[in-house]
Amino acid sequence: MKKLAALLLTGAMGLCLAGCGQNIPVAAADGAEWDDNWVTVGGIVGVETPAGLDSRENNDTLGANGMYYATWSSGEAEPYVNEDGKDTDLYDAQVYLLLAGSKSAGGAEESAAEWVEMASERYNIGTTSAETYNGQEFTVITYTFSSETNPYTYGASAFGVYRNYAVSAEVSCRESYDGDAKTVLAGFLENCHYAA
Repeated sequence: MKKLAALLLTGAMGLCLAGCGQNIPVAAADGAEWDDNWVTVGGIVGVETPAGLDSRENNDTLGANGMYYATWSSGEAEPYVNEDGKDTDLYDAQVYLLLAGSKSAGGAEESAAEWVEMASERYNIGTTSAETYNGQEFTVITYTFSSETNPYTYGASAFGVYRNYAVSAEVSCRESYDGDAKTVLAGFLENCHYAA
C-alpha cells in the first residue's frame, strides 16, 4: 500500500510540474503554423527575431501572476554600472516585450491604458499614433528620456491588448545608435505572432 501511495504521489507531482511549463500553441491567429524557432513568450506571443536583433532573455518567473517578459538587443554588450550600483550590459538598442494577463479583456484594456498614462508621465512624448502590426492594434508613442541617469536617450513603445493580455513592446536606443526607434519597433511587431 505504501508503494502505491508513493507511486501516486510521484505521478501527481510529475503532472503538477508538467503543468508549470509554457504551453506551445499549434498555430498563430494570422494563420501561420507555430514555429519552434520563434521565441515564445507566455504561450501567447511567438516572435520571429528580426535581423539585427539578438534574443537575450525570456522570463516567465512571474507567470503565476500572469506576467511574462522577454528582451532582445542590437549591438555588442558594453559593461555598465546602473544608478543602483549593479553591473549590467548596455547595448546600442534594446527591445522589451511585456505581457500582463488579466481575468478579462476589460482588465487587460485597463492595464494597457495605465501603461500609456505612465509612459506619458515618465517620458518626453514626441508623437502618438494608432498603428496596426500583423493584425494587432496598438497605441504607439515616440519619446526621449527625461532622466539624466538613463543611458538610453530616445525610444518608442507600443501598447495593445490580445485577448485578456495587455501587451507592451518598447525600444530604447542610445544616442549613438543609428536606427530609428519607431522603425525598429514596427519591424519587431510585424514579426510577432499571437496564439490562435
